[in-house]
Amino acid sequence: MLYIGDHWAFWIFTFTELAFLTVVILIARAIGPIKPNKIKTTIYECGNPLFDDAKNWRLTGISRYFGYAVVFFALDAFGWVVLMAAISINLNPGIIAGVSLYILIILIGVGYFLAELKKLVH
Repeated sequence: MLYIGDHWAFWIFTFTELAFLTVVILIARAIGPIKPNKIKTTIYECGNPLFDDAKNWRLTGISRYFGYAVVFFALDAFGWVVLMAAISINLNPGIIAGVSLYILIILIGVGYFLAELKKLVH
């Protein structure tokens, strides 16, 4: 039986997967129908009334949902910091104080976002 080193197997799999995905996307683009219509250019707002055309939505959509993105990234980073602190074997007072300060800062930011939610999202 032939043994391929671990790193070679990874790179062979990666390039094979990328080649396959490229071929499939090109075939789908070549034979797939491209029929733009009014429904495809409208925005689906999850039940909210539409406020603009899809082509103009890029800037307004970014400004409408920027607060949600900031809170998501803050809580994501929060989760990693707390996880790394929990995994840490040396729970000395310095680590506990640092993580506690970080948790306080994140919770103040999330609380501010929730208080200002009506202003950020129309």
